[in-house]
Amino acid sequence: MIAALRDKPGTHGFAVILVPAAIGGAIWSASGLPLGWLMGAALVTGAYAMTGRPVAVPKLPHRAGLVMIGSGVGLVLTPEIAARMTMWAPMMLLAAGLGIAMAALCAPLLARAGRVSVATAYFSLLPGGIIEMARVGEDFGADRTTIAALHTVRVGLVVGLLPLMLLGFLPHDDQAAIAGTPTAGALQMAGALAVGALGGWVSSKIGLPAAWLLGAVVAVGAVAATGAIGGQLHPVLVILAQIIVGLTLGARFERRRLASIPRAMAAGLATLALIMVAMAAFAALAGLLMPQDLPSLILAFSIGGMAEMVLTAKVLHQDIALVAAFQTVRGVTVNAVAGAVWQRLDRKFFKTDMRGE
Repeated sequence: MIAALRDKPGTHGFAVILVPAAIGGAIWSASGLPLGWLMGAALVTGAYAMTGRPVAVPKLPHRAGLVMIGSGVGLVLTPEIAARMTMWAPMMLLAAGLGIAMAALCAPLLARAGRVSVATAYFSLLPGGIIEMARVGEDFGADRTTIAALHTVRVGLVVGLLPLMLLGFLPHDDQAAIAGTPTAGALQMAGALAVGALGGWVSSKIGLPAAWLLGAVVAVGAVAATGAIGGQLHPVLVILAQIIVGLTLGARFERRRLASIPRAMAAGLATLALIMVAMAAFAALAGLLMPQDLPSLILAFSIGGMAEMVLTAKVLHQDIALVAAFQTVRGVTVNAVAGAVWQRLDRKFFKTDMRGE
């Protein structure tokens, strides 16, 4: 397989780094830290990419990893859980709105400190998809490279710090004891993955954000709600999904992209950390209104990537259905209204493409 990948354009880096990334994941996981397989793979891949050697994760393994994650979420959905998600719907929309509001409020700060346009700062801080925000932002005169780089930093910052911070809220001795639902049988897992792949394919055809992940969640969840399938994915599949997501995250840390905007990167780190803390505070307030474990709410409100936050919830034995639902609503909402919100903000407040020089 690796030999075949070497012959395909853009996949040489993936073939070279695949085994070292898996080894890095195993070492990081052996340390007992959360998301060990993902973080180890991401660090090894990121270090390799920062040497100037590009890493392109082929579509097939990337989509397979997203389908695994989405199918795992869908398997635990029941009619009772679906009803509970409906009760949380207003809070999900509020969380999405808060993410957009924080980006709008902090954009002038990042623009001035990072010496980028306000449009670039705004689309860089929005908790939406990297590709979608770069494309939409470019339509409004924002710098696509800066947006992509800062979104990479956003996801890396949240994935690297949030699980470690949440360990303070989780009883260490009880984590291993929280077994949840039993592992699904081989036939059920195969059926769930097949349904998830079909759902991802359909979602990609109709243009949904994070289509292969979201489509798998919806398709498998619909079948699981009937009682036909249920349980959890085998731990080996979860490990594979972590490695694939880690590879994808690490591959984004391209030296040429990140080194071209050092001032914006430094300012972006500080701004994103501020937003991260603010969203955690909003999560705590939401917990006062609707009782729920604080770690689950922090993951639900967080500005990390959808796949990464769902994996974090699963590894930390949190409410993956709640986290997936919040992240889905946020992703769909942000991608849908980002351009329209910017047009209104620019017309009312910014007027021109200011630079913080």
